[in-house]
Amino acid sequence: MNIGDTVEYYNIYNDRKSGIVTEIFSDMDSYDEMKLENGIPMYYSKKLSRFVPVKEKNMASVFLTVEHAGYVKDFVSLNELL
Repeated sequence: MNIGDTVEYYNIYNDRKSGIVTEIFSDMDSYDEMKLENGIPMYYSKKLSRFVPVKEKNMASVFLTVEHAGYVKDFVSLNELL
């Protein structure tokens, strides 16, 4: 899964939805710049000067923006994807 791919998930009403991943972000301050590479969320490490995978303990802070119906945006955690 990468940015631009179609994913399926359940929304807050437990309806099955699908949409296109448009961005990835985190609520952690240290994860300013992020990307999604083959399903692996990565952040830019200033210390290492490169993108590195998000640590397992911080995965709950990662969310995707998924657009469907052309204009509706949902914020989906990785564990909500099907």
